[in-house]
Amino acid sequence: MPSTHPQHQFIVYDNLVKTIDELDEMIYDVAIILDATVHSLPDNLLSEIDKVYDAGIQAVQLHTVAQNRKGIHRYLSALQAEINNSLFCKGNSRLGLSSTLTGTNMAIDLQWIQENLKSNKTNLERKLLIQHIYIEYLPNVTISSELPSTYLYKRRKRKAVSDLLPSLLEGNWSFFNRIVQQLMPSPLFFCIFTGIWMLFMTGYEWPLSLKWWILLFLLLVTYSLAIPDYLIEDKNKKSLLWKITHSNRKSSNIRP
Repeated sequence: MPSTHPQHQFIVYDNLVKTIDELDEMIYDVAIILDATVHSLPDNLLSEIDKVYDAGIQAVQLHTVAQNRKGIHRYLSALQAEINNSLFCKGNSRLGLSSTLTGTNMAIDLQWIQENLKSNKTNLERKLLIQHIYIEYLPNVTISSELPSTYLYKRRKRKAVSDLLPSLLEGNWSFFNRIVQQLMPSPLFFCIFTGIWMLFMTGYEWPLSLKWWILLFLLLVTYSLAIPDYLIEDKNKKSLLWKITHSNRKSSNIRP
């Protein structure tokens, strides 16, 4: 994206660092980094990024929607990705905190990324948060991709724990919030663990299990609200298709 007039250039790259370094910051303002499996781009991609860039935002996470959701494994992967989007991207933004940056399908100020991207393993999210740079999330700018978005940066628990206290003391709430989220278990694991412990406490001493029943209920409600409508419609369509197909088979077996 240029700094003087509407213009953009698509580049297929093998080495991201080299490609970013070769871009002329006198011509381009923003680098939009997309996943290799992207199917299509929305019409409002450039206009929405222009708006937030003009408002002073240097980093933006875009909303990835998986197109291939056939099969239970791919559907659950898409479900997990959308729950993470709702909680850690959209949810953080609603609270005034930085969104999660997954490492792909994102837009970053070109000058900043040229100065900070040292290798393909550079954790841009961590660098942005340490420098108190806000990461915006655009849920209405949907990138259609073959697979759901995954967090590309390596999770280093020991490093996260060492950053926890300094981020708290200096009041870097976005960084502190992100560290806490990284230390938390996944939604699926959290629900399974809570359910098992709830059953154990119910058998051991049921009055003590009431708070675990309440916690599990609140978790299920929270995660249910985080699921977008299109994934629920997917299941409804599949259920309806199965019923129609099953009904047709029964009808074909009836002989006059």
